Amino acid sequence: MIELEPINSLALTLHHAPGVQALLLGSGISRAAGIPTGWEIVLDLIKRLALVQGVTDAPDWEKWYQDTYGKEPSYSEILDAIASTPAERRAVIHGYIEATDDNDIRKPTKAHRAIAKLIAAGAIRVVITTNFDRLLENALRDEGVEPTVIASVDGLLGATPLVHSRCTIVKVHGDYMDARIKNTESELEAYADEFNALLDRIFDEYGLVIAGWSGDWDIALRNAILRCSSRRYPFYWASRGAPSKMGKDLINHRVGTTIPVSDADTFFTQLLHKFEAVRSSSRVHPQTAAIAVAEAKKLSRDERLAPEWADLLACEVDRVSKFVRSEEYAKIVPGNETVNALVAETLSRTEILRRVILVASRWGNDQAFHSIKAAISSLTFADMHQGGYTYMISMRRLAGSLCFYWALCGSIAREDYGRVRELLTMKLRTADERQVPAVRVMPFNALDSVDWKILAGLENNHTPASDFFAAVFDKEASDVVINPNDSSMLWDDTEFVITMQFAYDRLPLMEKSGIWFWAPVGRSAWRRASILLSERIQTLLDEGDASVICRSGLLGGSAAKAGPAITALNEFLAKTVHWY
Repeated sequence: MIELEPINSLALTLHHAPGVQALLLGSGISRAAGIPTGWEIVLDLIKRLALVQGVTDAPDWEKWYQDTYGKEPSYSEILDAIASTPAERRAVIHGYIEATDDNDIRKPTKAHRAIAKLIAAGAIRVVITTNFDRLLENALRDEGVEPTVIASVDGLLGATPLVHSRCTIVKVHGDYMDARIKNTESELEAYADEFNALLDRIFDEYGLVIAGWSGDWDIALRNAILRCSSRRYPFYWASRGAPSKMGKDLINHRVGTTIPVSDADTFFTQLLHKFEAVRSSSRVHPQTAAIAVAEAKKLSRDERLAPEWADLLACEVDRVSKFVRSEEYAKIVPGNETVNALVAETLSRTEILRRVILVASRWGNDQAFHSIKAAISSLTFADMHQGGYTYMISMRRLAGSLCFYWALCGSIAREDYGRVRELLTMKLRTADERQVPAVRVMPFNALDSVDWKILAGLENNHTPASDFFAAVFDKEASDVVINPNDSSMLWDDTEFVITMQFAYDRLPLMEKSGIWFWAPVGRSAWRRASILLSERIQTLLDEGDASVICRSGLLGGSAAKAGPAITALNEFLAKTVHWY
């Protein structure tokens, strides 16, 4: 059996199962920022307690307290004596956390920065912390991530669900700007029922990485970990030296792994570097893709090389298929970050496949084109078990959808609308064993339950899928076009034929079964840098039977047959035009 260092295993987990590990951060994580640990605050509070009694110096403040009060120092007891109300205690803690000037070191540390980058990359989505400070929130905002922060029961009731939040920070002891922060032993003994329910869910559904936390003081948090009996994902404890007895009990309970560390900054910086190294290794090397494209141009044009072309295509299809059918894919829980990571991973794993399909659709012979249709058909994964999240089942078709669009783009660049018609109307098997036209199931907006506004940075776009994948196509379109303007127009041409044929296919279904009418509308609905969708529809009407679309056999092959679908589409656009 191959033995990996724990930090290497953790880096691989973050890459292969993004978002399944939660972090639990204690005061040690902020130590390098000049924010003292709980014990350091205890010693400083002892000094304050001594000062008001006229004692200005002592060689050992802990011993002074023991000699004076006859017991071990208690953070809770001392703080309770100095500040009797929660508001007073908040004011005391405020002084330890808030920076006093621009030169103050109380700013996000290397650890905070590395954690923020891991979160921005989608590797982590949930953080539990006992800290009152806002250093992690500040580091996240520098990375363009606005976290959902839950620091009270009030915040919990109105919070975005974990699966839909890019990052959720659960501050179990509160925020230093809130007078309700938890400090004393009695306050740390138990959480509100709502907080316990949230922690029970997190510890059951996520793995855990603990750093900067001893486990000795926080009774309610420790009990929440002990309540969880599941071993769904790995449990790691990053520890300076040997964990305490209570820490060891938690590790044993969760069958966890200890990661020896020197400090939080070094640990999280190394973890980030290892994660980025693994992630970059899975990307297709540009030279590899370029070689594959050049090979596809040669193999797809020569009938004598048909076996070699089939092998190239089959190899890339198999590469994608193994990923979709793997445990790695099956364990992904849908959420903003995991879906963004899944899109990125699918794009990476299909780059060679979709690029060779693009060039073969443009220059390949009929036999090569036939094999492209077979490849797209195999990427529907209709044979797979359909249980689980609808979102993730639909996302299995993303690889096929990408190849479908790239094949259409190549065929339109070839000005071969016969091939366009073949692609749009070819029958694909669905999970319920039906055979349906590809145009009905392969457009991005036809992937069931997928709200493409989940794409990072496109949350406010009206056509996020169109905008996102058009940008990807623009980077690869040089394989078949000469300049960026051509690639942009080619994408819009492709989306237009999809919209029109989808509308034509949808109308009889609506009339037969009463389903509502809609059509996947691309960016040309609003993008004036191109030909507007409304202008394209009018041109189609003006050209009538002479249009290249009708002559290819699409839309029923005539303007008369296309008319009702065009009318329905125009009515649909009239109702939704305010979106654009």
